[in-house]
Amino acid sequence: MVMGTCAAGKDDWRKRIDAANNYNYNYMKALDVFREVLRFLKDDVLKTINVHPEGGKFTASDFTWVLNVPAVWKDSAEGFMVEAAIQAGLVTEDTKDKLMLVLESEAALTWCLKLPSDGFFTQNHSRDSQDPSPGPTDAGTSCNDPPGSQVAVHFEKEPEETKVLLETQNRDGKRYLVVDCGDETIDFTVLEVLEGGTLKKLQEASREDLGGRTVDRKFKQFLREIFSDGVWKEYEENFSSEVQKMMYDFIRLKQVDEDVQISCSDNLREQAQKKKEIETFFVSVEGASWDEGVIRITREKLRSFFDYRLQGITKSLREELQKVLNIGSIVLVGGFAESQILRQHITDQFGPQYKVLCPLRPQEAVLKGAVELGRNPKLVSSQKKGPACLNWFS
Repeated sequence: MVMGTCAAGKDDWRKRIDAANNYNYNYMKALDVFREVLRFLKDDVLKTINVHPEGGKFTASDFTWVLNVPAVWKDSAEGFMVEAAIQAGLVTEDTKDKLMLVLESEAALTWCLKLPSDGFFTQNHSRDSQDPSPGPTDAGTSCNDPPGSQVAVHFEKEPEETKVLLETQNRDGKRYLVVDCGDETIDFTVLEVLEGGTLKKLQEASREDLGGRTVDRKFKQFLREIFSDGVWKEYEENFSSEVQKMMYDFIRLKQVDEDVQISCSDNLREQAQKKKEIETFFVSVEGASWDEGVIRITREKLRSFFDYRLQGITKSLREELQKVLNIGSIVLVGGFAESQILRQHITDQFGPQYKVLCPLRPQEAVLKGAVELGRNPKLVSSQKKGPACLNWFS
């Protein structure tokens, strides 16, 4: 299970997480939130597995549990996660050896190193390039897929085969800068591939307010500008679930680098028409137009939602590349790396000096790599090894 960000102090479990809507100033302790999320996932996976009784009844103690954590986490934060896992019933004090904490960057690079060349997006130095989409027969599923559409991820290679594959790729001694592009943060980790394919972390850093949700907020701000005179504010207050759907639709739309269109609900249209004809809301708006029930947004306007954050990512990347010498490749992973605009920008800025790589399913790289490390912990010398592996991605 991947956790995005969490305070890393020694008293993490005493810190609080406020309710998203700030309703009545409700909050929970961070430890309570993590514990209940882990408990839910544990119970769900055991329920799913035990639906098929031919293998016998399984309990939490039958598995090694792999939890993904950010590379910037310190020992105290990892201790926080272990405590949450114990309280959730994944392991006990006596069975903590069946719990693995895997760095997200190490997991992602482990998966990317075993991919063939056609397992990555193809990038040109022209912004007009078009990237191939994952085919319908791809194993696994994107976490951006609608609820209920997820399918099981199957892994065919045995642990030793993975190790042999790494060894035969002749990658020993190469250094990679893994850029984990998340919702709120961008995490930078420099990893070196040692003899035999073992990974060694050399440097890590995290930058807040550069992730994908910053683009989402720009889009919502644009909708607020279009539907002025309090229309959008009233719509958010009365139809919050429809607003969430529009934002979910935009998550998919921001993956492309072209003109896009997003459906306008009947409720938003009716709300706007109480003020004036809906077409007139778009008269003075640059980069958007109304077209029979949909809002059309130009490619240039879509790119403008990214501009400020792309500048920040570029600046941070340059700083990290100056800290460690002999980096050969930049590896983009995480949900925000699904964006063609982001990928092409990084390629344009750094392609002449570095090889820029991004797997076709960048959001799944951490999940699949964590499974590989669970099956073959020797790829990261600090990890523990267990008889079986379950990994959950959140």
